Order: sequence, then structure tokens, then C-alpha cells
Amino acid sequence: MDKKYNKKNIQKDIKPSFANPTSQKEQKEKKTIAIKSKESWLIAFGITLAIIGLGYFFLVGQNSDMLFTAQGRSFFTTNSTFLDECIKRPGGIISWAASFLTQFFYHPALGASIMIAMWIASMWLSKLAFKVRNVWMAVLAIPVICLLVSTIDTGYWIYYIKQTGYWFYGTTGYLIAMLLVTVYHLFKKRTDLIIATFFIGFSYPFFGWYTLLALIYISVSSLVRFSKETTIADRYLIPLLPLVFVIAVPVLCYFFYPELRFIDLWTCGFPYFINDKLISYIPEIPFMLLAITPLLFSFLPKRKEYTGKQAWMVYLVTIVTMVSAYIWIDASNFNNYNYHAEMRMNRAAEEQNWDKVLDEMSGLPGDASRQMVLLKNVALLNKGEMGTKMFKYNNMGEPPTNGFDTLQVHMVQTAAPLIYYYHGKTNFASRWCIENSVEFGYNFDNIKMLARCAIINKEMDAARKYLDILTTSIYHKDWAERLIPLTENPQLISEYKEFDTVNELWSSMGSVLDGDNGLCEMYLLNYFSNTMNKDCKLLQELTLNYALVQKNIQLFWPRFFLYAQLHQNQSMPIHYQEAAYLYGHLEPNNVNIKQMPFDKIVAERYNGFQQLSQSLLATGMNTKDVGEAMKSSYGDTFYWFYFFCRDIHSY
Repeated sequence: MDKKYNKKNIQKDIKPSFANPTSQKEQKEKKTIAIKSKESWLIAFGITLAIIGLGYFFLVGQNSDMLFTAQGRSFFTTNSTFLDECIKRPGGIISWAASFLTQFFYHPALGASIMIAMWIASMWLSKLAFKVRNVWMAVLAIPVICLLVSTIDTGYWIYYIKQTGYWFYGTTGYLIAMLLVTVYHLFKKRTDLIIATFFIGFSYPFFGWYTLLALIYISVSSLVRFSKETTIADRYLIPLLPLVFVIAVPVLCYFFYPELRFIDLWTCGFPYFINDKLISYIPEIPFMLLAITPLLFSFLPKRKEYTGKQAWMVYLVTIVTMVSAYIWIDASNFNNYNYHAEMRMNRAAEEQNWDKVLDEMSGLPGDASRQMVLLKNVALLNKGEMGTKMFKYNNMGEPPTNGFDTLQVHMVQTAAPLIYYYHGKTNFASRWCIENSVEFGYNFDNIKMLARCAIINKEMDAARKYLDILTTSIYHKDWAERLIPLTENPQLISEYKEFDTVNELWSSMGSVLDGDNGLCEMYLLNYFSNTMNKDCKLLQELTLNYALVQKNIQLFWPRFFLYAQLHQNQSMPIHYQEAAYLYGHLEPNNVNIKQMPFDKIVAERYNGFQQLSQSLLATGMNTKDVGEAMKSSYGDTFYWFYFFCRDIHSY
């Protein structure tokens, strides 16, 4: 009785003196752990939201026009021929899938959303694959940041990239690599790991470069994964086996790829930026970092909690990584105004939205590129306003600016097919579409242009072939189906107003194909300024305008008088009057302009122009500075263009 009583009392005595302090300490530790766990999840989701925000800001907010251009410069068809072409190289399935996904950039926000979703999936898969704690999510985001940079830093390389499906290739490949690593780490037994390595290794024909990366990541993570207590076979065989596959599988597959050089076996899928005069390594840097960074994931600390002095390291790494990432992304963003304006003008011209083309020229903060000047002239031609507004817009024309290398941009690789087409030179448009397709691969823009030119040239079998290809696409199907009736009944072309101007010019010039030496603008300038045609008013006006651009008095007068003859009882456009008035004063012995009925404002502005220019020159200003000083007052006249629009950079 006493014994039982004493034991009970002893237990009661122990609880107040020992149990309570221990319980309070445990509760405090649990509370600390709960707070740190909550913070780690906040970090993980915060980084995820930051990546989403950066993606939408730089892709949709800053580069929507570039994304739309990217889908136009890409190609996809459900035809088996395209799939066969893709799988001629390792990684062909990625090329095929990436080409399919690039189509969604037709709606930039939709395509960007798909891309960002794949980035987020890659981040969380890498977290699962390498068993990385939430707090290191910023490090896991580095490859995704590399993918964002690789998308927005291409600049004019967008017209020269040869990799099929480039825009989604890296995103798709990295997601697949992380998926392969995740699947591998689902297995624990040695036999299962060997079998998994075998299947992953022989996915090389499908995934190319990214299969090899996955094998290397698996090797490193396996080396870290096994402890000293494991068997020698597990500790060395399992990590080394993936490396054996990295070396052996490409060699075994080499004989199935006759078009592939042996030296390219281990980099098939890695993008190269090469043209005939330049190899640029700068845009390759994001892909190098993308490949290297996951090697670090296996070495990230695995501890669940970070308390005391260790917590600052996590926050420091997170802050430094994200701040550095933003600086890098912003610095890599190719935000040259003309680069984006050209893309918007190209799209507007293809859609025949001539007002939008001119709006782009009106809003320029500086000089236009020559490509933009030519598209402006095309818009004015279609609106019938070349003679009244040609010099209202910027006509200087600076060369394209590339931000990070010396890539030489040629108009024949950017917008020449579109410009030639709207000048009625369909054979030139077709020629450059085909040449560029052979060099850089077929794309939607080129196939649509080839279809248009074939319709104008009355080559209906060829037109039907191109249109049938487009019917297998997602966003160009309706456009193609609308034109297919023309291939069956060419007489319907009069019902398609979009062909009116081109068809009229083409009918007056025929289908001559001579040489342009790769210089679109110079060819158009020389051809049209030396052409005369009294049967087509549109063509004759075009030749008169090119004579103005040439600043050639002898070429101008015959075309000016022919224009007056073809437009009797109509008012003479202001720019043609300005040119006649100026040339009549420069060479009064050639043509007597005293009897010409000039508008009053023509003489007034000419006199004002001469007085102001002479007074400014008298102050010692050079010609360039005088031109800038007079631009606001007389920049919309032929007078200013004739004297001050010089050093035109045609390319």
C-alpha cells in the first residue's frame, strides 16, 4: 500500500519538476520549426511568382511583336514528311514538339503562358528530382532564367537561326531532362537503376543533347546520393554507368545519321549562331549556363531547418540570385526601337493595314531603317498618297543595330520578299523566299508569300501545294482555305481586293527576273527610276517617285510630264510640284517653269526654305546642323529631302 502510494506520489512529484520544462522547450522548438517551414514555402512560392512575373513582363510586355514574328519564322505541319525531316538528327522529337508549340506565339500571351508553365514545371521537377529544399528555389530558377534570356536576346538573329523549333527547343529539352532525372530517382534497387539508365540512355535519338545532360546529372546525383556504407558496386558502378552511356550511345547511333558529323554527336540540339561571316558566342552563353547549373543541385544542403547563423545564407543567395537575374535579363533584352517597329510594320503590311504602317512611322523617336522607309512608301502607294505625304515621314534610313555582335543584316533575309511583292516583282519575292528557305528552313511567312506569288503568276498547281501545307497549321489554316477557290478558278482574283495593286503592277511589268546582287532597295531604285509606262497610272507614279528618290533631274522631267498627261484635269500632288519648282530653279535652261500652275504654298515654302538655309549657313553652321535646325519647319518638303537627306545606308 505504502509502496504503491509512494510510486504514485513520486510520479506526481516528477511531472512538475521535469516534464514541464521539457515540454516547454519542445513546444518552442516545434514552433521554431513550423515558422521556418512556413518561411521556406513562402520562399519557394515567392520565387515561382517572381519567375511568372518576369516571364510575362519581358515576353508579353516587352516582346509581343518579336514572339509573333518568331511563329511566322517557324514552321509546323502534321504531314509525316516534316516529322521525317525532324528525326534525321538526334533530338528530332524535341524539334517536332517545339515547332508545334511555337505556333501558339500567334497569340503572344498564349504562347508565353505555355512557355512559362513549362518553366515552372521544370523548376518543381528539379526540386523533386534532386530532393532540394524549398529554400533553394532561387538556385533551381537559374536554368529557367537562362531560357528567358535566350528567348529575348536574339536580336536580328531571329532571321538567321537555323535550329528547327528554336523558340521552344530549350524549354522542351530542359523539361524532358528534368523529367528523366525524376523518373530515374523513383527507383531504389540496383537492378532497377541499371534498367532505368539503359532506357534513358537510348532515348538519345529522341532527345539528343538533353538526354546526355540528363545522364550526366544522374551520374553526379548518384555519386552524392550513396553513402560510405553502401557497397562498392553501388558507390561506383551506378554513378559511372550513365557516363558510359553518354560516351557509347552517340557512337552507336552515329551510323543511323548519315547527315551528321561525328564531332556533332554530343552537341546535337545545342544551338549555334553562325552565318556566312560570323560565329557569335554571346547568345550561346545562356545555354551553357543552362547545362552547367543543374550539376550544382545535388550539392545543395538537404537540412530542413535553417536557424541562427545559417539562415542568412539562404536569404543572401536568394536575394543575390534574383537581383542578378533581373539585371541580366534586362541587359539582355533587345529593345532597339526600330527592331520592334519593323516587326510591327511587317505584320501590318502583310495584313494590308496601311494606316498602322504609317502610324509606326509617325511615332518614330529617331531615324527609320531603310526597310521601314520602303514599307512606308508601299503603304502610301496603296493609299494613293505618295505624291502628297512621301516626305512627311522620316526618310533618312539608318542601318540595323544589333546589340551584342557584328551580325550583318541584309534586307533580302528580313522583309525583301514582302517589299518585292508589293512592287509587283513576284519572281524576286519567290526567289528570295526559296533561297532563304534553303538556307534557314521553310517557315509560314515564306510559304504564304510563295502562295501569293504563285496566284499572281497564274501558277495554280504550285499555289495549291503551298495552300494545302498551310491548311495543316493551326492559325494559317483559315487564310489558306479562303484562297483555295482561286486555284480552281483564277478568274475570281478580281473578287480578292488584297491582290488588286500587286496584280496591276505585275500585269504591266511581266515576269522578268534579272539580278539584284542581294540589294533589294538599290535594285528597286534603279529599276523603277529608269522605267516608263504610259498604260498603267500606278506603275508610272511609282517610277516618278523613285526618280525623286534618285534626285536625278534628267530622269524626273519625262516622268513628270507623263504623269501630268495621264492625270489631266487633276490637281498635281504637292511633292511633284516641289520637285518641279526646285529643279526649274536649279537648271532654268532645261525647262521653263514660269507658265506652270504651281500652288501658292509651293513658292512660299521654297522662298522661306532658301532664306532660312542661307541665314543659318552664314552663321558658320555646317550642312548637317543646318538640316537638323530646319527639319521641324521644312522636313516634310522635297526641298529638305534633296539637300539634307544624305548618307543613306542601304543594306
